[in-house]
Amino acid sequence: MVTLHKKTFGIIGATLVGMILIIYLSSHVIILKSFDKLEEQDANKNAICLKNTLLFETLDLEKKTSDWSVWDETYQFIQDNNSIYIENYLMDDTFFNQRLDFMLYYNEAGVLVYNKIVHSGEDNYRIIHELEDHLGQRNDLLEHDNENSRKTGFLVFAGKPIMLTSQPIVKSDKSGPIVGTVLMGRFLDTDEITRLEETINLKIKITNLRNYNPEGNNKNTPYGDKNETITTSILYDDTHIYSYVHFNDIYGNEAYSLETSMFRSIHQHGINAINYFLLILVLTGIIFGISVATLLEKSHLSRLKKLQSEVKDIGEREDFSRRVHHEGTDEVANLGESVNKMLESLERSQELVLRRDTTINAILQAMPDMMFKIKRDGTICNYKLSTDNCIYESPDTELNLTLDDVLPFHIAERELKLIEQALLTNTIQTMQYTMHVKGQMRDFEVRVIVSGEDEVMAVVKDITEIKQAEEMRRKDLLLKEIHHRVKNNLQIISSLLRLQSRKFTDKETIEAFRKSQNRAKTMAIAHEKLYQSRDLENIELGTYIETLIKYLLNAYACDPEDIKIDIKIKNVTQGIDTAISLGLIINEIVSNALKHAFKEHKGEILIEVNHENDGSYVLYIKDNGIGFPEDIDFMNTDSLGMQLVVSLVEQIEGCIELKRGNGTEFRITFKELSYKRRDY
Repeated sequence: MVTLHKKTFGIIGATLVGMILIIYLSSHVIILKSFDKLEEQDANKNAICLKNTLLFETLDLEKKTSDWSVWDETYQFIQDNNSIYIENYLMDDTFFNQRLDFMLYYNEAGVLVYNKIVHSGEDNYRIIHELEDHLGQRNDLLEHDNENSRKTGFLVFAGKPIMLTSQPIVKSDKSGPIVGTVLMGRFLDTDEITRLEETINLKIKITNLRNYNPEGNNKNTPYGDKNETITTSILYDDTHIYSYVHFNDIYGNEAYSLETSMFRSIHQHGINAINYFLLILVLTGIIFGISVATLLEKSHLSRLKKLQSEVKDIGEREDFSRRVHHEGTDEVANLGESVNKMLESLERSQELVLRRDTTINAILQAMPDMMFKIKRDGTICNYKLSTDNCIYESPDTELNLTLDDVLPFHIAERELKLIEQALLTNTIQTMQYTMHVKGQMRDFEVRVIVSGEDEVMAVVKDITEIKQAEEMRRKDLLLKEIHHRVKNNLQIISSLLRLQSRKFTDKETIEAFRKSQNRAKTMAIAHEKLYQSRDLENIELGTYIETLIKYLLNAYACDPEDIKIDIKIKNVTQGIDTAISLGLIINEIVSNALKHAFKEHKGEILIEVNHENDGSYVLYIKDNGIGFPEDIDFMNTDSLGMQLVVSLVEQIEGCIELKRGNGTEFRITFKELSYKRRDY
């Protein structure tokens, strides 16, 4: 078993090793990268120094050549090729003093007038010969646009680079036409490289030489800016770092590179520093780990070991009156205090368990459901009947009961199978059954839950009322569907009446069809409102009448701006029988008003329902039209519409009055019919 000591020391050791590795790796990357950066900067400085030195050499060559090209003596020599110029000025000492290796003079026709080479040798003569051939094939270096033209750079012939400059020959005052070209240069041979090494104090090596190829090289004109033809780069291996200066020839083609190298001493210093740092870090970690482990042993681990021993002794003896020793205010002391509080709680546990048992028993007794503890074979070990109204009678026999003693055989057999299934799957199983109890059929639901080995708890719930509520909900849905279908059928009847009326031309016949169509629509709207309502027995009268009036205005092609209808019906609901009768009454009276009351098809109609104190309702239908004819008794008339109104008023057990003057007003007093629901 891994003890707390071992775990603690293991964690400390692993933490220290991890920290050392993380610090070492991160410092290795950061410090070594910094040293390498310094080394690269140093190497880059060497490359820049070498580059600047070569640039200075080209500028020096340009300046010295300029002294020869802008000179009256040279101007005269290129024209008459006099030997005095050669004898006086083109001596070997002159070349040595000015560090010139060769000089070529060409006249304005591109013909070589004179050439001279010092440091003679077969390779040098070969280089100059290839240069002369090149100038014969490509005369870019012999052509100058003006007196200030300078064409300076590098070319590689016979595997050796040369530095050269080409300048136009003019008079000393830079006047007169250009009469030729002078080319001067130096061989970058071993002597020249040695001189450069002494100048910058670095070892130099020529690499990547590429002879000038007149066929493969590009045909660009010679460069004017030397900086554009020189680039640098840095490479390194494990022991050396190399700086490269890459030179293009005077036409922009890759020519050669100069390499300088130095030992990676800075990099090695960085590695040594990291190794020393790692050694110090390891030693510091070891000392720190030993110190932390010692302090933990004295301050916590020994006390925890003592606390463990005391708690183990109390547990083995089951003497919860004892207490562990603790002192101080740290976490170990708090743990000892918590253990003592736990021991105090254990002393009171028996009393709390008894109280809890009493509470649980009270809760079980308060639950309306019946509970049975049943064995696999159907033996009832214990039970609790429902409170107040006992559904099952408590048996008078001994507790050794079976399911057959309290349930009919076929139900007991089903419940035994349910118990077997619950014990097999260890999941809750349910079943429902119906049985005759106290003179009526009752519905029950049994939930069987595994409560022990070969033992279940059966919770029996009376769901008779729930079943009845579900049955009522299904009937409500069915009734709602009936209302929907009645509405659809009435809509079909209304549509059939409209279609049938189109076959007649007689206005009275067409009007009769229209009235029948409106009456069917009135009843259809009522059923539609019931279908849309949650209350399947009552209709909200205000919305019903508003929908009906909108339909009538549309049916008689009346503009709501011309005939304004004010509906004052708020919070009035009626049963379907009363609502349909009122709808038909309003349909007949409002239809008559829309057809006959207004000469210019402009007017107002008021529809109002008031709830009186005696429980009755008063329906007012009033218009400001021409008025009901004085010679017509609406109670005894041949009009089918008015006959229908009178009949419907009698049907809702109401009375109707007619008031003439300033229009027509019908006042109908009625009481809501008692609607008895008929379930199926």
